[in-house]
Amino acid sequence: MLTRHEDCIGIYDTLDAKAPAFGMIGTLVGLVNMLKGMNLDEGGAGDIGPAMGTALITTFYGCVLAHMIFSPIAKKLRVRNDEELLYKQIMIEGILAIQAGDNPKFLREKLVTFVSQKQRQKLLDPDAIASKKKAEE
Repeated sequence: MLTRHEDCIGIYDTLDAKAPAFGMIGTLVGLVNMLKGMNLDEGGAGDIGPAMGTALITTFYGCVLAHMIFSPIAKKLRVRNDEELLYKQIMIEGILAIQAGDNPKFLREKLVTFVSQKQRQKLLDPDAIASKKKAEE
């Protein structure tokens, strides 16, 4: 599972790193085409503006792809991977404790230590537990 997740995260990290470079390559190709089409004898100087804009837009696209698409996807995948690992670790600890015959109250206290302080307060608050049971009935 870890290798599969790391492979997917690695793909988006690589795309995040390489997209601006591909944008710059597109800019260079556009500039070469612009200069190739520029002929001062035939009044080609008027075509420089639109051609330059087209050449520079590829840099913009590379940056947008990197910072608005690939980087957030990689970060979200990394967060979800960490959450899944935590859930699996909690399950394994719980199963091992049940097999060892631990007291359920002790087991609850032990497993609650894995979650954040905010979640821990929700799980251990007796009023919240009672209201949840009433809502289920």
